[in-house]
Amino acid sequence: RSLERRSSPTPCECPVSDDPNGNRPGLDRVWAALAGQGYALTTEDEIGLPDKFRDNFRQTYFTDACIRHDQGDWPKDRKRARDVIRYWWIDGALRLEEHDTIALTDRAGISGRREHSRVRLLEDPQAEELIRALLCLAPPGQRRGTGTFGVNLFRTFTDVVTKLHHDNEEFIILYVLDRQGEGAESYLYKPEAVTVEGKPVGEPVLQYQLNPGDILIFNDARFMHGATPLQALPDGTSMRDVLVCTFDYPGTYLAA
Repeated sequence: RSLERRSSPTPCECPVSDDPNGNRPGLDRVWAALAGQGYALTTEDEIGLPDKFRDNFRQTYFTDACIRHDQGDWPKDRKRARDVIRYWWIDGALRLEEHDTIALTDRAGISGRREHSRVRLLEDPQAEELIRALLCLAPPGQRRGTGTFGVNLFRTFTDVVTKLHHDNEEFIILYVLDRQGEGAESYLYKPEAVTVEGKPVGEPVLQYQLNPGDILIFNDARFMHGATPLQALPDGTSMRDVLVCTFDYPGTYLAA
């Protein structure tokens, strides 16, 4: 089940297609939706991930050796791991490196500096392929020449998130790898539709249950987002494995 490893990332293009820059034809629809409505739904097949990628990734990284619950993190039963990738767009191609830190400071309503469990995804060719495919979801006209890309591995059992929130980054990607049970419906509200107490008013712009293989990308500044709790199966089990990725603002890691 383990994926082959390598240690030296090299410049490369997005997943292969007929486009000279490697962008798949379906991405035009994603980019148009992002520009117009601020969010887009797609799938692992549409962005070009290989067969069995999701199963291989889960079996490799969603293990007790990689993910853990850290004291003070919430939801209280969430397990997680994290990586941060430094990227450069050079003539339409991507160069990637592991960033020197994954620490979070004063984020998600939790004060102070936090170091979660780290996975080094660029040592894994299939995981690197995922990073390249997800980075290509940013519209070409909105891609930074260089930046950081946060990859969070979350396993939750009850509450998916605690409240409506911004991540205070540029774009957010949710990629669901597995779900046992119902619920866990992702929702987006316009900021003006949320009270100062954090309560939504009226209907969401989007409320959608992401199934395994589904991907949602949205402009973080345009929406506050959250998700409904998981609903257990008749045998009482519930679990959701998801990647939450962020196109970071320069101030997150690269500020001078």
